[in-house]
Amino acid sequence: MGPVRMYFRLVGLSVRSQLRYRSALALQVAGQFLITAIEFGGLYALFERFGHFRGWELPELAFLYGFVDMAFSLADALAYGFDFMGTLVRTGDFDRLLTRPLSPVLQLLGREVTIRRAGRLAQGLAVFVWAAVSLASSGTTWYRPLGLAALAAGFLAGVVVFLSVFLMQAALTFRTVEGLEFMNAFIYGGRQASAYPASGHRPWMRVLFLGGVPLASVMYLPVCLALGREAFPGWPLWLGLAGPFAAAPFAGLAWLLWKAGLRRYQSGGG
Repeated sequence: MGPVRMYFRLVGLSVRSQLRYRSALALQVAGQFLITAIEFGGLYALFERFGHFRGWELPELAFLYGFVDMAFSLADALAYGFDFMGTLVRTGDFDRLLTRPLSPVLQLLGREVTIRRAGRLAQGLAVFVWAAVSLASSGTTWYRPLGLAALAAGFLAGVVVFLSVFLMQAALTFRTVEGLEFMNAFIYGGRQASAYPASGHRPWMRVLFLGGVPLASVMYLPVCLALGREAFPGWPLWLGLAGPFAAAPFAGLAWLLWKAGLRRYQSGGG
């Protein structure tokens, strides 16, 4: 049985176990939807008061917000297994992952694919669709082939970058046992920061999210291309196609950190 097939079997087991308690799952999905809807409600109230954000109208910002939220929701659902790394390393149960004929990373990715994240995904999708329809009706042709290509590449790259940050978080546990709080600043803080135009951030934040943790490169730049807006004064629109390529070196760095941590790991001997 190939690694990919084994991974999907793990995913199937995870999904079936969650579906055994469908009422609880439905409430969790609804809760995720409502919580994130309240968050967008705050954004809507901000625009009701001030009218725009750095020249961005509400539909434009909602387009970016929904785009980022969908990518984050998918990555968060897939990477939930990494949250168990601290416990696995501390108790020595990580040894079991090493003895199985499947990459530990794939085992962690398949450990629990959290269906409840569908609530956040649905909320992000609803915001994105509303924004897309509003923009199209006002004459913004975001759906041109070049724009669609940039959005598709940016979405996949965004999922990869978020997954890479989760992988870095897991790699840190080989040294610190608990690396969650430190990395949450980049995971959840990064999602929050990338949901707003990078042009409105301070210079050091632009550098951080364009080059350090390239969420703005892979998501903000493609959205700017689709909307026909300059990302920053003087920046050409075609950078929206080049931006998603920033995901590859970042994912490579995450993989190297994981491999370095794995070499450092000492068996629990259990």
